[in-house]
Amino acid sequence: MSNHQSGNASNKSVNKKVVLVLFHNDLRIEDNETLVKAATLAESNQGSLMLIYADFLADSFESKDSSQAYHFNEMGAARQQFLSESLADLDQSLQRLGNRLLYLSPSCLSKSHLSSDNVESATSPFTQLCQLIEQQQVTDICVSHTADYNQNKSYVALQSKYPQIIWHSQSTNTLFADLPTQDLPKSFTQFRKKVEASHDLLNADYEVAVSPMPKSLPPMPDALIGRSNYLFKALPFDGQAQQAYSFKGGETNAMIHLTNYFDSAAPRTYKTTRNALDDWTHSTKFSPWLANGCLSINTLLNRLRHYEREVIANESTYWIWFELLWREYFYWYAIEHGRNLFLFKGIGHQLPATRFDDQRLQQWQNGTTAYPIVNACMNQLKQTGYMSNRGRQIVASCFIHELGLDWRYGATYFEQHLIDYDVASNWGNWQYLAGVGADPRGCRQFNLNKQTQQYDPNGDFVRQWQGVVGQSG
Repeated sequence: MSNHQSGNASNKSVNKKVVLVLFHNDLRIEDNETLVKAATLAESNQGSLMLIYADFLADSFESKDSSQAYHFNEMGAARQQFLSESLADLDQSLQRLGNRLLYLSPSCLSKSHLSSDNVESATSPFTQLCQLIEQQQVTDICVSHTADYNQNKSYVALQSKYPQIIWHSQSTNTLFADLPTQDLPKSFTQFRKKVEASHDLLNADYEVAVSPMPKSLPPMPDALIGRSNYLFKALPFDGQAQQAYSFKGGETNAMIHLTNYFDSAAPRTYKTTRNALDDWTHSTKFSPWLANGCLSINTLLNRLRHYEREVIANESTYWIWFELLWREYFYWYAIEHGRNLFLFKGIGHQLPATRFDDQRLQQWQNGTTAYPIVNACMNQLKQTGYMSNRGRQIVASCFIHELGLDWRYGATYFEQHLIDYDVASNWGNWQYLAGVGADPRGCRQFNLNKQTQQYDPNGDFVRQWQGVVGQSG
């Protein structure tokens, strides 16, 4: 999304700025250039600062194209819990700096605050946001760059509705602020080789720059102080979702995990252990905090560089960088292809030879297929919101090839449940495996018996996650 600047300069010089930050996948206070920019703007003329997380996902449920039957109606319990924990941690950090997090969702306003003729419209997070913008006379909006197509659509709608507001967009989620190659290569291998030839951050002489944390923040507008209906409140949970391993949302927990991981011997063996199905120490486990922006990619890379300098640099530590480059590639892939990320034919020209079958879809979702390893992985996902990278490839291959299903339904189910859901990585990987994305060799099919023998030879994982054989599709 490009920076959009407009407005009456004379009015800005007279009136105090009211700066709005729209948090999305940047839920942290350290190395957050968007927050730094907003604080600087508001402080420039003793203005005020509104810090908002708006649940635009709720709006998308209502605005979905009716032909897209593969959308889901609510976020999975584990993903919702991780997000709520992340927002709660962010709110505590913002309070220490002198402000609060405001949270806009359909349940944000009770009906007692509304007249009978505007209940429906006012419960929309987008409508609530517009009301706040108008009531508080917002002068500037600060956001982080994102590859989320629907989030960017919301930003464009706001820019169109309020052309007088100045927009400021910062890079906070990627290794590179701009595409590091002249154009996006058609494959990851080409991308990696070009980046490492000219932008090898892993081996660069200089430390990767990070933004300083603000020492304090300007206050929110006076009219919002005490408006408890907008203040963030941690969501209650029914306890049905099992907390996956040591995953707990928030920047505080992200930094604890970062320290613990690089204080251990795990990085030196990552390449040989990363395909394990169910072990906390065998892969980095940074993805949930990266996806929600609780952990800065720059902070992680600097810590990896420090480990290579002070402990060891080997094929395994390089492979952590290798996976970060995959994440980077899919980000620019999503930017490049926009809505084509969600099309049945992907970025290709031919439709896949798969179809929708509700019975088979339900078997896959409920872990009742004819394949125990797939069932175990799906049970793990539903209960914890997490699945290993190897598990994701196994169940996606089964979904596309053994069950012959439309890959978009699988991608959407992952979107619903994964605590580390990232729009670019999720949809890009599903396209890759379905043969409609960034892979010149076509679709990938895994031999499920061979995968089971290689990664669960004693059946421990299948037993733990009750991967009993269901009915054949």
